[in-house]
Amino acid sequence: MNLTLVCPDCAGRLPVAAAAAPAAVRCGGCGRTIPLAVSARVRADEEADVCPVCEGRELYVRKDFDPKLGLAVIVTGALISAGFYWFGMDLVAYGVLGAAALLDLIVYGRLRDLSVCYRCHTEFRGSYRRTAPIFDLHTADELELEWARRKRR
Repeated sequence: MNLTLVCPDCAGRLPVAAAAAPAAVRCGGCGRTIPLAVSARVRADEEADVCPVCEGRELYVRKDFDPKLGLAVIVTGALISAGFYWFGMDLVAYGVLGAAALLDLIVYGRLRDLSVCYRCHTEFRGSYRRTAPIFDLHTADELELEWARRKRR
């Protein structure tokens, strides 16, 4: 299993292989040392059961897709479509919008799932069994606030 840790200080992304994860990693951006407690199930790529950074068990599943990229595809399609619409080419404008949405949908559908920690946003990638539920906004609001209070101590 591959982990992507998010530094609590500078929000830098730190890739770590769970099978050979050390007891702590050092952020290259700010120099902070982040202790890790990788469970045996995570090391063996069986299940994402406990977050190695915050030791939370609350995870959710999402697609391994950068939302900014998806939004960029749709916005670009909308701008091109607006240009065609401005020149009175309505059918082409709607076709461009539809093609952008279809491209985004096809790319999104082909991507794999990954698990993410609600608190510290550590990402779990691998062929493990997915047991986490989908994203819940209420849970995220509560746990992110808890993690922010814990970081300030």
